[in-house]
Amino acid sequence: MGGHLNALGGCGKVQMSLWGTLAVYRMRKVYTLLLSALLLWAWALPDFGRWYPYPEALALAQAHGRMVMVYFHSEYCPYCQQMNTFVLSDPGVSRLLEARFVVASVSVDTPEGQELARRYRVPGTPTFVFLVPNAGAWEEVGRLFGSRPRAEFLKELRQVCAKGGACG
Repeated sequence: MGGHLNALGGCGKVQMSLWGTLAVYRMRKVYTLLLSALLLWAWALPDFGRWYPYPEALALAQAHGRMVMVYFHSEYCPYCQQMNTFVLSDPGVSRLLEARFVVASVSVDTPEGQELARRYRVPGTPTFVFLVPNAGAWEEVGRLFGSRPRAEFLKELRQVCAKGGACG
């Protein structure tokens, strides 16, 4: 007489094993769906470590409550190359930019870049213009012109960040 009949019309041990298998299958399915959703969400997050075109940077900053650093540069500007090589690539500068800003890269060598440079009254390159969203518009909260050493740039970047309310 191995088992007993239960109210569902089956052997208790066999029935429990079937229900246990179904429960494990359903849990695996739920975990797979949750993991898939988490991965999709992670892939959908913007990469704040990269530089974006101006319109895309404004949209990302608006959506994620960040400041924008608009970097006006030229391929032919030795001071821009100096900033790229020795300052903007520095791990400390990169970490702060990635944590608090969306960087808009604007080449003044293009017609679009020249128009933006006129709009923001850029005197030359490199120029960094810092913007925050304010009542549906973008407000300038800081500006840096010219090349400078890494430590000085990092100090000024922190000051602008604090002034714009992005650095606590």
